[in-house]
Amino acid sequence: MPADTLVVSDSVNLILEDKVMKRFGSSRTNAPWGNSGRILGILFGLGFILGFMLTPLGFETRFHEIRTLWFGAFFSIVGVLFPIAGLVELFLRPKLAGVLAVIDAALMFLIAPADQARFFFTVVPPPAVTAGEYILILVGIGYMLCGPRVYARDRTQ
Repeated sequence: MPADTLVVSDSVNLILEDKVMKRFGSSRTNAPWGNSGRILGILFGLGFILGFMLTPLGFETRFHEIRTLWFGAFFSIVGVLFPIAGLVELFLRPKLAGVLAVIDAALMFLIAPADQARFFFTVVPPPAVTAGEYILILVGIGYMLCGPRVYARDRTQ
């Protein structure tokens, strides 16, 4: 290749790289929401998968023993809708995603103890559901740790 072609292509690469750096920060780890946003996105995905598995389409076999259909709506909102909404809002409005993460975490902490106390159902939860609920508590702890960081980071930018 001629030297002029290399100079032009290098300058075009530098201009494009400069525009990308201004938009997304100085490195790949400094994306619009940072590492906390990435972790929160992974947690929203994990929360959706586990929340879906705890519905009657997954491991939940006690649907006929549910006390009222309002509890089914509660499980659907907390386990499926909040994580999907949070994941979508992470790309559109990260500040709202941080708020949804904290709200979902607060509601997730109620599920396992209430289910063990037979508040939602009239029978004892199966072992797979119990394990899933306790993993969701760990996901909720991650929500509580990363949600405020994403909220604060979006607020300062």
